[in-house]
Amino acid sequence: DEYKILTLTPPLPPKPRLSKKDMRFLRWEEQVDGNETKNSVKRGEPPTEKYMRSYMERYDERMRSSSSLTDAEKEDQYYKKILGVDGYSSGDAKLDDMNTAMGRKPTVLNHAYDFALKQYEVLSENEGMTEEESLKVVEEILAKEEKDERIKSRIKAQKVVEDMEKAAKAAEENKASSKTTAALSTTVSSPPSTTIPSILYSKPRTIQALNIWGKRLQAVPYNQWTLGATTALDHWIAVDVLGMKEETWNRLLSGELESDIQESGGNDLLIGDKARMNDILTVRTSIFPETAISIFDEEEEEAATLEKDIGEDISDALDSTESEKDVERSIDELLASLGGFEDDDEEKNDEDKRSDALSSAGDDDLDTRISKMTDSLQEWRMKNDETPYENWDADTKEKFNKWQSEYVSLVSTEYDGKVDVDATREALLSEPAIDRESSEDFWSQVQDEANAEILLSSLREKGAPEPSENESSSAKKCREALETFLSLPYEKQLRRLVSIGTLRPVLDEFYKESDRVKFMERYGATLLEGLELEHLVVDPEGHITVRDIGDDSLLKMENVNSDTKFSIKMIPFGTDEFGMSRSERARMLYRAWNIQKAGRARYAEAKFKKGEMPLREE
Repeated sequence: DEYKILTLTPPLPPKPRLSKKDMRFLRWEEQVDGNETKNSVKRGEPPTEKYMRSYMERYDERMRSSSSLTDAEKEDQYYKKILGVDGYSSGDAKLDDMNTAMGRKPTVLNHAYDFALKQYEVLSENEGMTEEESLKVVEEILAKEEKDERIKSRIKAQKVVEDMEKAAKAAEENKASSKTTAALSTTVSSPPSTTIPSILYSKPRTIQALNIWGKRLQAVPYNQWTLGATTALDHWIAVDVLGMKEETWNRLLSGELESDIQESGGNDLLIGDKARMNDILTVRTSIFPETAISIFDEEEEEAATLEKDIGEDISDALDSTESEKDVERSIDELLASLGGFEDDDEEKNDEDKRSDALSSAGDDDLDTRISKMTDSLQEWRMKNDETPYENWDADTKEKFNKWQSEYVSLVSTEYDGKVDVDATREALLSEPAIDRESSEDFWSQVQDEANAEILLSSLREKGAPEPSENESSSAKKCREALETFLSLPYEKQLRRLVSIGTLRPVLDEFYKESDRVKFMERYGATLLEGLELEHLVVDPEGHITVRDIGDDSLLKMENVNSDTKFSIKMIPFGTDEFGMSRSERARMLYRAWNIQKAGRARYAEAKFKKGEMPLREE
């Protein structure tokens, strides 16, 4: 019952602690002069209360007006207005749902309390500043704190990885030089002192907890841990090892949409959560490598469990038989019953394996061929940088054109249509040459938000290089592009770097083609969202009939009549589906499921810490 209550109604976050000065202020009753507003300080409430109410109202208004009403919502509002039902609001404001502040109570209130405390401090330190002027100041303070926490967390995570790699290397050297040392090290029940990261040397309690977690992993494999134990381990790494705030951990655990916890000013992007999740995962797998499990480990575990069950059945059969003949017969019957299902599908499984093997071999061959062509492209770019294509001799041009034909036929499909040879040549040769190591070094610096911030700080400190006398065309193009990039505001610069890192499978020339195809298959619809494409839409005045389409399944899929007419219109991709009521219900269902999982994890962690939930999952 307690678990059901917590999952259906998550508890509100505790209010922040108040100093004695603020507690004295609580006992002071304000003399209201008759002009009391809804956001003014009322009798007996803390001074931060009105700032929190202002934040909640700004949040609600921004979330309601974040998108226009769908047809279903307009119809709902129309009937509410006629019937006089409570909850109707005029204009394009959204109805109260899980987007509003009270629909997302725990996360939004946590941020509202933090924002109100900062706003109260700013107004107390700056006499004469209005509440509206303090909003921007508070948002800048909170953004700076977020940035500092992200960078510190990434630095600590990198330090842990370096320390653990050095410890592993030293252990390998000691093992090779002394068998006695290796034998002694295997008898230690807790992690040795050399495996303790240097960032924990001044934290004896954290080192003690590290030894406790190590003993738990030695006692029970990580893939058999309960939800409470795994959540408690990640919580300890986030707060005690990486130094994150409890508010940050709660946000990561909730997995809330970034737009739901952004500052009251309505910024387009609040970054950093993905980077901190990566930091937690990196530190956990570095300190405890056995926690780096995958789906393959789960399959092996299932196979081992099945093998164990078979062995137990065979053992039971051996014990129950009285003679050798009965034993052999029982084993044969047991194996026949277990393998009966395999005989029926043996031929089908063999065909699937052959098909998978051919597909895998084809992907490997394609990756190898495109990789060689990419390396050749860098050589052609270096040649073009030295001497422009127009000045090449006829033989060199012929070789390049032949190479380009092979390259285009390799990366294009029949759906791409006719390829402009001249435009393709200019696009290929306009970029500067780059080697694989330099490319990998760049992409590793924009793989998430924290790395992108570190790279951006370095770029802003160095600035754009000065033009040189013998500057090539490609170098000039790169310098001008960097100057344009550095002229943008910091938020846009960071957003561009994060977007580039996200689109690495599309932009990185050295990326494996098979992985690029998988990325496009999974996220192709997302990348196309917003682009104007041809759509077949129902139009009473259209000239396209179902017979012209020639697809009878359209009648069943779209539930249209045989006399329905259509027309082709240019519509931004994804907008026809995004605004529908079923899409809104799907998003609400996803958020409700997300809240339920977060509440279950918090409840399980609390039970584990109290000793009411075991370490091993039964």
